[in-house]
Parts: sequence; C-alpha cells; structure tokens
Amino acid sequence: MSAVAEAPIQSFVVLPLGSRRIALPAESVIELVSPTKVQSFPHRTRWISGVLVRRNHVVPVCDPKQLFGEERAGTSRFYLIAEWKEGNARDWCAIPVCGECELESAELLCSKSSAGGDAKHVSGVIPVDGEDIEVIDLSKLIRAQKQNGNAVPGRTQ
Repeated sequence: MSAVAEAPIQSFVVLPLGSRRIALPAESVIELVSPTKVQSFPHRTRWISGVLVRRNHVVPVCDPKQLFGEERAGTSRFYLIAEWKEGNARDWCAIPVCGECELESAELLCSKSSAGGDAKHVSGVIPVDGEDIEVIDLSKLIRAQKQNGNAVPGRTQ
C-alpha cells in the first residue's frame, strides 16, 4: 500500500483589490477595522499612504497602487490589518479594502508566479469559485519594495 500525501487545507482571507482578488493566509490577519482618519506626514516611502493608530501600534497604511499595482476601486469600507515579518521582528500594515472579504478554506496550489516567476511574493494560488486567487506573502512583498529603492529622491508625500 502506498499513501498519497495530501496537501493540508488552510484558511485564507480573500479580499478585493482593484480589478482582482488576492488572498492572505488567515493567520497573518490581525483584524478588520472600520475606516478611521489616516494621518499623513512627509515621507519618502512610496508604498505607504499614511498611518493609523490601532491598539497602541502606529500602523502604516499601504498604497495599493504602489504595493500591489492596483488602483483603489472606491472609498475604503475598512482596513485589513495584517502582520508581516522582517527577520525576528513582526510588524503590521493596513490594506484599504473597498469590498467584502471572504474566509476560504483551500489547498494551496503552485502557480506559475510562485514557481520561479517574477512575482516571488506569490506563495501559490487557491481555487475560489472557478478562479485561481494569488496568495500573497506580505513579508516578501514588503521586503522587495524596500530593496527596490522605494524612496523617490527629492519627493515627499
């Protein structure tokens, strides 16, 4: 007899992002919060549009255009606060969400992007309603933004 190893079923939060949907591992999602005033200040980090304060944390708010390459599809209904890791340190970021999030249980499958493609921040895909949704590794995505010189010389936002 041979046992076929099955990939474990995992939980993911699927969220709309511009013209597409992405997924984050559920264990990386801290909470969903109603929109609050985002504080802006001069800085040179393109992927941050401002900050909000949540649970005594200053949480950077991601600019979906800069971080994910997607325009916002309207006014944010809420922010999804997710955790990412840099070495041994853990940090949070807030992603503006303009639609409904879904909790999905699925098997993480390989994708062309995750199998050595340009998008090294894509862990794989999950099938949802006949669509393959990319699962994003937020730590790798933010690390790549930092390494790619996300600061624009002489420009503040």
